[in-house]
Amino acid sequence: MNAGRRVAVVLAGVAAVLLLLTPFVATLDDLLAALAQRSGLDALVAGIAAPEARVVAAALNLIGVHAASDGATLFVFGAHPVKLVIGWNCVGWQGLVIFAITLLVGLRPQEHWEAHLHVIAIGISGTIIVNLARIVLVSLFATNAGYYPAIFVHDWAATLFTVAWLAGFWVFAQRWILEWAPVER
Repeated sequence: MNAGRRVAVVLAGVAAVLLLLTPFVATLDDLLAALAQRSGLDALVAGIAAPEARVVAAALNLIGVHAASDGATLFVFGAHPVKLVIGWNCVGWQGLVIFAITLLVGLRPQEHWEAHLHVIAIGISGTIIVNLARIVLVSLFATNAGYYPAIFVHDWAATLFTVAWLAGFWVFAQRWILEWAPVER
């Protein structure tokens, strides 16, 4: 089985598992937050959430939606002004974990190390951008459509966005980065 096919199989499996687990993850958020606080993970993620909120506020302002941030809190002044808190579980760590899993099956040892670095750099950057876009989308749904549509987008569409991004990324990487990489012998 070639690397592209292995990545597709892993992505399909991860997508299926994530879609099945999404309702349980939403239910276990309080427990996970408590465990994160006990382990100190919340302090690390708090350092990620505040800059992420600033970037999302800037992106919303760029598309004409007045927004501001204060720490990890995002204020969106759209049709229905909302205050959104970017919690530790919303910063996008799940997408990075899935990306790391796909690296295990998508990169072949015989490929040049520079190609690996390109794939990793583009993959991490793209995953972060997709996560920021997801938060922008949740913010837009929250201010324009209300709480429940925003929760749906947050809980379900995020998984689909991440999987779609990774599928497209690996098609790109296999075609344009890894295929052309010189092979060391």
